[in-house]
Amino acid sequence: ISAHYNLCLSGSSDSPTSASQVAGIIESTGSIIEVLSKIDSEGVSANHTSHATSTATSGFAGAIGQKLPPFSYAYTELEAIMYALGVGASIKDPKDLKFVYEGSSDFSCLPTFGVIIGQKSLMGGGLAEIPGLSINFAKVLHGEQYLELYKPLPRAGKLKCEAVVADVLDKGSGVVIIMDVYSYSEKELICHNQFSLFLVGSGGFGGKRTSDKVKVAVAIPNRPPDAVLTDTTSLNQAALYRLSGDWNPLHIDPNFASLAGFDKPILHGLCTFGFSARRILQQFADNDVSRFKAIKARFAKPVYPGQTLQTEMWKEGNRIHFQTKVQETGDIVISNAYVDLAPTSDTSAKIPSEGGKLQSTLVFEEIGRRLKDVGPEVVKKVNAVFEWHITKGGNIGAKWTIDLKSGSGKVYQGPAKGAADTTIILSDEDFMEVVLGKLDPQKAFFSGRLKARGNIMLSQKLQMILKDYAKL
Repeated sequence: ISAHYNLCLSGSSDSPTSASQVAGIIESTGSIIEVLSKIDSEGVSANHTSHATSTATSGFAGAIGQKLPPFSYAYTELEAIMYALGVGASIKDPKDLKFVYEGSSDFSCLPTFGVIIGQKSLMGGGLAEIPGLSINFAKVLHGEQYLELYKPLPRAGKLKCEAVVADVLDKGSGVVIIMDVYSYSEKELICHNQFSLFLVGSGGFGGKRTSDKVKVAVAIPNRPPDAVLTDTTSLNQAALYRLSGDWNPLHIDPNFASLAGFDKPILHGLCTFGFSARRILQQFADNDVSRFKAIKARFAKPVYPGQTLQTEMWKEGNRIHFQTKVQETGDIVISNAYVDLAPTSDTSAKIPSEGGKLQSTLVFEEIGRRLKDVGPEVVKKVNAVFEWHITKGGNIGAKWTIDLKSGSGKVYQGPAKGAADTTIILSDEDFMEVVLGKLDPQKAFFSGRLKARGNIMLSQKLQMILKDYAKL
């Protein structure tokens, strides 16, 4: 396994590292650097004499299947936006606005925000409580990462996470712990993370070297890439990314980085991971988060903030193979990686136009029926196109258009066929509250529950549509 120079702290992810933790990591740094120099893409040669005892074997075997205490992770749009900025999303690209502005009609979490949710399980100290894993966790390296999404992450929410030791592998000079973390919204599985953690100096106990539970890294195709995109990271990139919860001083403290053998603090491996995934989503899925199914990556070498990341991509069906290099040095920093995308035809099933599940569907259909007799008259008075984005569970559940600008007017499901004069975004529940007179639209707007863009003044004419003509 190609280990990445990202030390996983055993302390809480909610606060910076304590002095004792820092001291422990510094003490172990020399041996870690030495072992890293011997690791290649296929693994570390076995050394069955160093720790080959039946006690160690049974101890590691006993850890397999052990579960960490479950916990809940709550987040808002703030955390999702902070993460997006940390992995390079920017208002310089208008298509990134949906990831950094909560008022965007299609605001979305970047799919790889899922690793932030999953890593909380590992950074809370739970690994140290697993029977059989009496290891110095200051020597833990993040080797590989897999993330699978079963549906797009909600824009805000509270997820319950369950982590389990899926397997333990003996790589000779080290041990690989395979950790599976499953995140649920109530009883619905949202995402699955698999962390491959390399424990330096704990191998050679005679354990197995492979596992069918591992999500395997895949070599890139033997041909020139189909697309290459670059990102120059900011000198503040690690300082920004760490605000998503990884407080490791290796990424911020020059003195600590120097003691660890680096010229300066290094970038988080999962930050580079996020940069590349964002570029693939942009290049091959037009930033449609509903098409993102899974990502697997192997961390190979460190990146310094300020360096330029070069993501090279190969499309083979719905799988996008990729590797990431540092442009200035040519070093491969992420290798044997891929992203799986859902076919375009599959995404319609993920977008819940699900008429029966949205109360607002019945209202829009009724508006359409009642406007048929008075359409031409309303068109003369209103002369506007309104597009509605109705959300459910934080994601867009349906789009409706009330076209009162041409012909006799019409109401239909879907985005406006031309440019909408006014776009209104609110949840299905709040829409019904407004229609029933229980929620004042103006108060909803100023509280952020109702969002609007375009010619907002035209929305005053909605009262004419909803009350005077549709008789709702």
